[in-house]
Amino acid sequence: MDKAISDRKSFIVNFVYFGIIAGLYYFTVKFAFGYILPFALAVVLSVFLQKPVRFISKKFKLKAHGIVSTIMVLLIVSVVIGLIALAGYILVGDLKEFISYFLSRFKSVDDLLNMVESAVLNIVIMLPKGIGAVLSDKITDFFDNFSADVFSGIDMGMVTAPLSGAWGVVKSVPTFLVSVVVTIVSCVFMTNEYDLIRDMILRVLPPKKGIKLVKAKKTVTQGIGKLIKAYSTIMFITFCEVFLGLNLMKLTGVYQGGYIATIALVVCIVDIIPVLGTGTITIPWGIYSFLTGNIALGVSLIILYAVITVLRQIIEPKLVANQVGLPSIITIMTMFLGGRIFGAFGIILLPLTVIVVKLMYDEGIIGAKSHYDDNEVSAND
Repeated sequence: MDKAISDRKSFIVNFVYFGIIAGLYYFTVKFAFGYILPFALAVVLSVFLQKPVRFISKKFKLKAHGIVSTIMVLLIVSVVIGLIALAGYILVGDLKEFISYFLSRFKSVDDLLNMVESAVLNIVIMLPKGIGAVLSDKITDFFDNFSADVFSGIDMGMVTAPLSGAWGVVKSVPTFLVSVVVTIVSCVFMTNEYDLIRDMILRVLPPKKGIKLVKAKKTVTQGIGKLIKAYSTIMFITFCEVFLGLNLMKLTGVYQGGYIATIALVVCIVDIIPVLGTGTITIPWGIYSFLTGNIALGVSLIILYAVITVLRQIIEPKLVANQVGLPSIITIMTMFLGGRIFGAFGIILLPLTVIVVKLMYDEGIIGAKSHYDDNEVSAND
Protein backbone atom coordinates (compact mmCIF):
# COMPACT_ATOMS: atom_id res chain seq x y z
CA MET A 1 0.00 0.00 0.00
CA ASP A 2 2.86 2.37 0.95
CA LYS A 3 4.56 1.71 -2.39
CA ALA A 4 1.34 2.43 -4.30
CA ILE A 5 0.91 5.74 -2.47
CA SER A 6 4.55 6.60 -3.07
CA ASP A 7 4.14 5.87 -6.79
CA ARG A 8 1.07 8.09 -6.96
CA LYS A 9 2.88 10.91 -5.19
CA SER A 10 5.83 10.52 -7.54
CA PHE A 11 3.51 10.61 -10.55
CA ILE A 12 1.76 13.76 -9.31
CA VAL A 13 5.09 15.49 -8.59
CA ASN A 14 6.46 14.60 -12.04
CA PHE A 15 3.20 15.63 -13.73
CA VAL A 16 3.24 19.03 -12.01
CA TYR A 17 6.97 19.46 -12.69
CA PHE A 18 6.74 18.78 -16.42
CA GLY A 19 3.47 20.72 -16.58
CA ILE A 20 5.24 23.80 -15.20
CA ILE A 21 8.08 23.37 -17.74
CA ALA A 22 5.57 22.99 -20.60
CA GLY A 23 3.65 26.05 -19.38
CA LEU A 24 6.81 28.17 -19.19
CA TYR A 25 7.80 26.99 -22.66
CA TYR A 26 4.37 27.88 -24.04
CA PHE A 27 4.23 31.38 -22.55
CA THR A 28 7.84 32.11 -23.51
CA VAL A 29 7.35 31.11 -27.13
CA LYS A 30 3.84 32.54 -27.44
CA PHE A 31 4.34 35.92 -25.80
CA ALA A 32 8.05 36.63 -25.26
CA PHE A 33 9.88 34.89 -28.08
CA GLY A 34 9.79 37.88 -30.39
CA TYR A 35 11.56 39.96 -27.74
CA ILE A 36 14.27 37.42 -26.90
CA LEU A 37 14.79 36.10 -30.44
CA PRO A 38 17.64 38.51 -31.36
CA PHE A 39 19.52 37.53 -28.20
CA ALA A 40 18.75 33.81 -28.66
CA LEU A 41 20.16 33.98 -32.21
CA ALA A 42 23.19 35.87 -30.89
CA VAL A 43 23.83 33.14 -28.29
CA VAL A 44 23.54 30.38 -30.92
CA LEU A 45 25.87 32.16 -33.36
CA SER A 46 28.40 32.98 -30.65
CA VAL A 47 28.51 29.33 -29.57
CA PHE A 48 29.10 28.11 -33.12
CA LEU A 49 31.75 30.79 -33.74
CA GLN A 50 33.87 29.97 -30.70
CA LYS A 51 36.02 27.31 -32.38
CA PRO A 52 36.90 29.33 -35.51
CA VAL A 53 37.56 32.47 -33.44
CA ARG A 54 39.85 30.59 -31.05
CA PHE A 55 41.59 28.83 -33.94
CA ILE A 56 42.30 32.10 -35.80
CA SER A 57 43.42 33.89 -32.62
CA LYS A 58 45.79 31.03 -31.77
CA LYS A 59 47.02 30.55 -35.35
CA PHE A 60 47.98 34.19 -35.87
CA LYS A 61 48.78 34.84 -32.17
CA LEU A 62 46.25 37.65 -31.93
CA LYS A 63 45.61 39.07 -28.49
CA ALA A 64 42.78 41.29 -29.73
CA HIS A 65 40.07 38.66 -29.43
CA GLY A 66 37.36 41.24 -30.06
CA ILE A 67 38.66 42.11 -33.54
CA VAL A 68 38.53 38.46 -34.63
CA SER A 69 35.03 38.10 -33.18
CA THR A 70 33.80 41.21 -34.99
CA ILE A 71 35.31 40.13 -38.32
CA MET A 72 33.84 36.62 -38.03
CA VAL A 73 30.36 37.90 -37.18
CA LEU A 74 30.41 40.45 -40.00
CA LEU A 75 31.71 37.77 -42.41
CA ILE A 76 28.85 35.41 -41.51
CA VAL A 77 26.29 38.20 -41.83
CA SER A 78 27.75 39.26 -45.19
CA VAL A 79 27.59 35.69 -46.51
CA VAL A 80 23.97 35.27 -45.38
CA ILE A 81 22.93 38.62 -46.88
CA GLY A 82 24.79 37.78 -50.09
CA LEU A 83 23.06 34.42 -50.42
CA ILE A 84 19.65 35.99 -49.76
CA ALA A 85 20.34 38.72 -52.32
CA LEU A 86 21.50 36.17 -54.91
CA ALA A 87 18.44 33.98 -54.33
CA GLY A 88 16.20 37.03 -54.51
CA TYR A 89 17.81 38.19 -57.76
CA ILE A 90 17.28 34.76 -59.32
CA LEU A 91 13.77 34.22 -58.01
CA VAL A 92 12.11 37.62 -58.37
CA GLY A 93 12.19 37.63 -62.17
CA ASP A 94 11.01 34.02 -62.39
CA LEU A 95 8.19 34.56 -59.90
CA LYS A 96 7.02 37.71 -61.65
CA GLU A 97 6.89 35.95 -65.02
CA PHE A 98 5.25 32.86 -63.52
CA ILE A 99 2.48 34.86 -61.80
CA SER A 100 1.82 36.80 -65.01
CA TYR A 101 1.68 33.55 -66.97
CA PHE A 102 -0.60 31.89 -64.42
CA LEU A 103 -3.06 34.79 -64.25
CA SER A 104 -3.16 35.16 -68.04
CA ARG A 105 -3.72 31.43 -68.51
CA PHE A 106 -6.40 30.98 -65.88
CA LYS A 107 -8.52 34.11 -65.54
CA SER A 108 -11.12 32.24 -63.54
CA VAL A 109 -11.68 28.87 -61.94
CA ASP A 110 -14.08 28.08 -64.77
CA ASP A 111 -11.19 28.27 -67.23
CA LEU A 112 -9.20 25.87 -65.14
CA LEU A 113 -12.10 23.42 -64.87
CA ASN A 114 -12.68 23.60 -68.62
CA MET A 115 -9.05 22.76 -69.22
CA VAL A 116 -9.21 19.74 -66.89
CA GLU A 117 -12.48 18.64 -68.50
CA SER A 118 -10.94 18.78 -71.99
CA ALA A 119 -7.93 16.76 -70.81
CA VAL A 120 -10.15 14.05 -69.31
CA LEU A 121 -12.37 13.91 -72.41
CA ASN A 122 -9.31 13.49 -74.63
CA ILE A 123 -8.46 10.34 -72.71
CA VAL A 124 -12.05 9.03 -72.67
CA ILE A 125 -12.45 9.26 -76.47
CA MET A 126 -9.78 6.58 -76.82
CA LEU A 127 -12.16 4.06 -75.20
CA PRO A 128 -14.67 1.98 -77.21
CA LYS A 129 -17.44 4.14 -78.71
CA GLY A 130 -20.30 2.95 -76.47
CA ILE A 131 -18.36 3.33 -73.22
CA GLY A 132 -16.68 6.53 -74.37
CA ALA A 133 -19.98 8.22 -75.29
CA VAL A 134 -21.60 7.39 -71.93
CA LEU A 135 -18.56 8.50 -69.93
CA SER A 136 -18.22 11.70 -71.98
CA ASP A 137 -21.82 12.69 -71.19
CA LYS A 138 -21.36 11.91 -67.49
CA ILE A 139 -18.07 13.84 -67.32
CA THR A 140 -19.58 16.85 -69.11
CA ASP A 141 -22.59 16.88 -66.77
CA PHE A 142 -20.34 16.56 -63.74
CA PHE A 143 -18.14 19.50 -64.66
CA ASP A 144 -21.12 21.65 -65.68
CA ASN A 145 -22.88 21.06 -62.37
CA PHE A 146 -19.67 21.38 -60.38
CA SER A 147 -18.80 24.69 -61.98
CA ALA A 148 -22.34 26.11 -61.75
CA ASP A 149 -22.98 25.09 -58.15
CA VAL A 150 -19.61 25.69 -56.56
CA PHE A 151 -17.15 27.75 -58.52
CA SER A 152 -19.21 29.82 -60.90
CA GLY A 153 -18.20 33.43 -60.82
CA ILE A 154 -15.17 32.91 -58.58
CA ASP A 155 -12.37 34.87 -60.19
CA MET A 156 -8.72 33.88 -59.96
CA GLY A 157 -7.97 37.47 -59.11
CA MET A 158 -8.25 36.35 -55.49
CA VAL A 159 -4.80 34.89 -55.95
CA THR A 160 -3.48 38.44 -55.84
CA ALA A 161 -5.40 39.32 -52.68
CA PRO A 162 -2.45 38.58 -50.36
CA LEU A 163 -0.56 41.38 -52.12
CA SER A 164 -2.84 43.81 -50.32
CA GLY A 165 -0.88 43.04 -47.18
CA ALA A 166 2.32 44.33 -48.76
CA TRP A 167 1.97 47.65 -46.94
CA GLY A 168 1.93 45.82 -43.62
CA VAL A 169 5.18 44.13 -44.56
CA VAL A 170 6.72 47.47 -45.53
CA LYS A 171 5.71 48.99 -42.20
CA SER A 172 7.40 46.13 -40.34
CA VAL A 173 10.74 46.66 -42.11
CA PRO A 174 12.11 49.21 -39.56
CA THR A 175 11.39 46.83 -36.67
CA PHE A 176 13.04 43.99 -38.58
CA LEU A 177 16.14 46.11 -39.28
CA VAL A 178 16.39 47.06 -35.62
CA SER A 179 16.19 43.37 -34.66
CA VAL A 180 18.93 42.53 -37.18
CA VAL A 181 21.21 45.27 -35.83
CA VAL A 182 20.58 44.17 -32.22
CA THR A 183 21.33 40.55 -33.18
CA ILE A 184 24.61 41.49 -34.89
CA VAL A 185 25.80 43.75 -32.05
CA SER A 186 24.78 41.19 -29.39
CA CYS A 187 26.54 38.43 -31.30
CA VAL A 188 29.76 40.47 -31.49
CA PHE A 189 29.73 41.14 -27.74
CA MET A 190 28.75 37.58 -26.79
CA THR A 191 31.38 36.06 -29.08
CA ASN A 192 34.04 38.36 -27.66
CA GLU A 193 33.00 37.88 -24.00
CA TYR A 194 31.93 34.26 -24.27
CA ASP A 195 34.44 32.95 -21.71
CA LEU A 196 33.54 35.69 -19.24
CA ILE A 197 29.80 35.00 -19.52
CA ARG A 198 30.38 31.25 -19.34
CA ASP A 199 32.50 31.49 -16.18
CA MET A 200 29.99 33.86 -14.54
CA ILE A 201 27.13 31.40 -15.13
CA LEU A 202 29.18 28.45 -13.86
CA ARG A 203 30.07 30.31 -10.66
CA VAL A 204 26.39 30.90 -9.92
CA LEU A 205 25.33 27.27 -10.53
CA PRO A 206 26.19 24.30 -8.30
CA PRO A 207 29.19 22.36 -9.72
CA LYS A 208 27.15 19.36 -10.89
CA LYS A 209 24.55 21.57 -12.59
CA GLY A 210 27.31 23.56 -14.24
CA ILE A 211 28.91 20.41 -15.65
CA LYS A 212 25.56 19.28 -17.05
CA LEU A 213 24.95 22.69 -18.61
CA VAL A 214 28.32 22.69 -20.38
CA LYS A 215 27.87 19.13 -21.61
CA ALA A 216 24.35 19.97 -22.77
CA LYS A 217 25.69 22.91 -24.80
CA LYS A 218 28.39 20.74 -26.34
CA THR A 219 26.01 17.88 -27.18
CA VAL A 220 23.31 20.11 -28.67
CA THR A 221 25.68 22.25 -30.76
CA GLN A 222 27.47 19.19 -32.15
CA GLY A 223 24.23 17.35 -32.90
CA ILE A 224 22.38 20.28 -34.46
CA GLY A 225 25.50 21.33 -36.37
CA LYS A 226 25.87 17.89 -37.93
CA LEU A 227 22.15 17.79 -38.70
CA ILE A 228 22.20 21.20 -40.43
CA LYS A 229 25.27 20.21 -42.44
CA ALA A 230 23.68 16.91 -43.50
CA TYR A 231 20.35 18.36 -44.63
CA SER A 232 22.00 21.35 -46.30
CA THR A 233 24.00 18.86 -48.36
CA ILE A 234 20.85 16.91 -49.22
CA MET A 235 19.04 20.11 -50.25
CA PHE A 236 21.97 21.16 -52.44
CA ILE A 237 22.08 17.75 -54.12
CA THR A 238 18.31 17.82 -54.73
CA PHE A 239 18.54 21.34 -56.16
CA CYS A 240 21.29 20.25 -58.56
CA GLU A 241 19.33 17.15 -59.61
CA VAL A 242 16.17 19.12 -60.42
CA PHE A 243 18.09 21.98 -62.04
CA LEU A 244 20.13 19.66 -64.26
CA GLY A 245 17.12 17.43 -64.98
CA LEU A 246 14.90 20.29 -66.15
CA ASN A 247 17.73 21.81 -68.21
CA LEU A 248 18.28 18.43 -69.87
CA MET A 249 14.55 18.23 -70.63
CA LYS A 250 14.70 21.73 -72.10
CA LEU A 251 17.71 20.87 -74.29
CA THR A 252 15.91 17.80 -75.64
CA GLY A 253 12.71 19.80 -76.24
CA VAL A 254 10.65 17.89 -73.68
CA TYR A 255 10.23 20.90 -71.37
CA GLN A 256 9.33 24.20 -73.03
CA GLY A 257 8.88 26.40 -69.97
CA GLY A 258 11.22 28.43 -67.79
CA TYR A 259 11.49 29.17 -64.07
CA ILE A 260 13.99 26.30 -63.71
CA ALA A 261 15.95 27.84 -60.81
CA THR A 262 12.73 28.70 -58.98
CA ILE A 263 11.28 25.23 -59.44
CA ALA A 264 14.53 23.59 -58.32
CA LEU A 265 14.69 25.76 -55.19
CA VAL A 266 11.04 25.10 -54.27
CA VAL A 267 11.45 21.35 -54.82
CA CYS A 268 14.59 21.12 -52.66
CA ILE A 269 12.84 23.01 -49.84
CA VAL A 270 9.70 20.86 -50.04
CA ASP A 271 11.82 17.72 -50.27
CA ILE A 272 13.36 18.37 -46.86
CA ILE A 273 9.95 18.62 -45.16
CA PRO A 274 8.71 15.31 -43.68
CA VAL A 275 5.71 13.69 -45.41
CA LEU A 276 5.82 16.07 -48.39
CA GLY A 277 8.98 15.28 -50.36
CA THR A 278 9.80 15.77 -54.03
CA GLY A 279 6.71 13.87 -55.15
CA THR A 280 4.47 16.64 -53.80
CA ILE A 281 5.47 18.71 -56.83
CA THR A 282 6.77 16.30 -59.47
CA ILE A 283 3.95 13.72 -59.32
CA PRO A 284 1.00 16.18 -59.70
CA TRP A 285 2.98 17.97 -62.40
CA GLY A 286 3.57 14.67 -64.17
CA ILE A 287 -0.12 13.71 -63.93
CA TYR A 288 -1.12 17.15 -65.26
CA SER A 289 1.28 16.64 -68.19
CA PHE A 290 -0.32 13.27 -68.98
CA LEU A 291 -3.81 14.79 -68.82
CA THR A 292 -2.87 17.61 -71.17
CA GLY A 293 -1.29 15.24 -73.68
CA ASN A 294 2.36 16.03 -72.93
CA ILE A 295 3.33 12.41 -72.39
CA ALA A 296 7.09 12.97 -72.83
CA LEU A 297 7.19 15.57 -70.05
CA GLY A 298 5.04 13.41 -67.77
CA VAL A 299 7.36 10.43 -68.22
CA SER A 300 10.44 12.62 -67.73
CA LEU A 301 9.07 14.05 -64.49
CA ILE A 302 8.26 10.60 -63.11
CA ILE A 303 11.79 9.43 -64.00
CA LEU A 304 13.25 12.53 -62.34
CA TYR A 305 11.20 11.81 -59.21
CA ALA A 306 12.42 8.19 -59.17
CA VAL A 307 16.07 9.24 -59.55
CA ILE A 308 15.82 11.83 -56.75
CA THR A 309 14.05 9.36 -54.45
CA VAL A 310 16.58 6.57 -55.02
CA LEU A 311 19.56 8.88 -54.49
CA ARG A 312 17.90 10.35 -51.40
CA GLN A 313 17.45 6.87 -49.91
CA ILE A 314 21.14 6.14 -50.55
CA ILE A 315 22.57 9.48 -49.42
CA GLU A 316 20.42 10.37 -46.40
CA PRO A 317 21.33 7.41 -44.14
CA LYS A 318 25.04 8.04 -44.75
CA LEU A 319 24.81 11.77 -44.06
CA VAL A 320 22.25 11.88 -41.29
CA ALA A 321 22.85 8.42 -39.80
CA ASN A 322 21.27 8.31 -36.33
CA GLN A 323 22.00 11.88 -35.29
CA VAL A 324 18.50 12.36 -33.94
CA GLY A 325 16.60 9.14 -34.38
CA LEU A 326 13.11 10.66 -34.06
CA PRO A 327 10.35 8.50 -35.56
CA SER A 328 8.64 10.13 -38.53
CA ILE A 329 5.29 10.19 -36.74
CA ILE A 330 6.82 12.23 -33.88
CA THR A 331 8.26 14.72 -36.37
CA ILE A 332 4.89 15.06 -38.09
CA MET A 333 3.04 15.48 -34.79
CA THR A 334 5.42 18.15 -33.52
CA MET A 335 5.22 20.05 -36.82
CA PHE A 336 1.42 19.95 -36.74
CA LEU A 337 1.15 20.93 -33.09
CA GLY A 338 3.80 23.61 -33.47
CA GLY A 339 1.92 25.14 -36.38
CA ARG A 340 -1.44 25.04 -34.59
CA ILE A 341 -0.13 26.41 -31.28
CA PHE A 342 2.57 28.88 -32.29
CA GLY A 343 1.87 29.59 -35.96
CA ALA A 344 4.18 29.13 -38.93
CA PHE A 345 7.35 29.52 -36.88
CA GLY A 346 6.23 26.73 -34.56
CA ILE A 347 6.50 24.25 -37.44
CA ILE A 348 10.27 24.61 -37.09
CA LEU A 349 10.60 25.51 -33.42
CA LEU A 350 8.70 22.65 -31.75
CA PRO A 351 10.41 19.82 -33.70
CA LEU A 352 13.76 21.49 -33.01
CA THR A 353 12.93 21.61 -29.29
CA VAL A 354 12.06 17.90 -29.30
CA ILE A 355 15.30 17.13 -31.14
CA VAL A 356 17.31 19.05 -28.51
CA VAL A 357 15.58 17.20 -25.66
CA LYS A 358 16.17 13.86 -27.41
CA LEU A 359 19.87 14.61 -27.92
CA MET A 360 20.34 15.50 -24.25
CA TYR A 361 18.43 12.42 -23.11
CA ASP A 362 20.47 10.12 -25.36
CA GLU A 363 23.69 11.58 -23.95
CA GLY A 364 22.48 11.09 -20.37
CA ILE A 365 22.37 14.83 -19.60
CA ILE A 366 18.72 14.64 -18.57
CA GLY A 367 16.75 11.64 -17.37
CA ALA A 368 17.52 8.74 -15.10
CA LYS A 369 20.72 7.64 -16.86
CA SER A 370 22.71 10.84 -16.31
CA HIS A 371 26.42 10.02 -16.16
CA TYR A 372 28.11 13.43 -16.32
CA ASP A 373 28.13 14.31 -12.65
CA ASP A 374 31.77 13.35 -12.09
CA ASN A 375 33.20 14.67 -15.34
CA GLU A 376 35.34 17.77 -15.51
CA VAL A 377 34.48 20.75 -17.65
CA SER A 378 36.97 21.52 -20.38
CA ALA A 379 38.08 25.11 -20.81
CA ASN A 380 37.05 24.94 -24.45
CA ASP A 381 33.49 23.73 -23.78
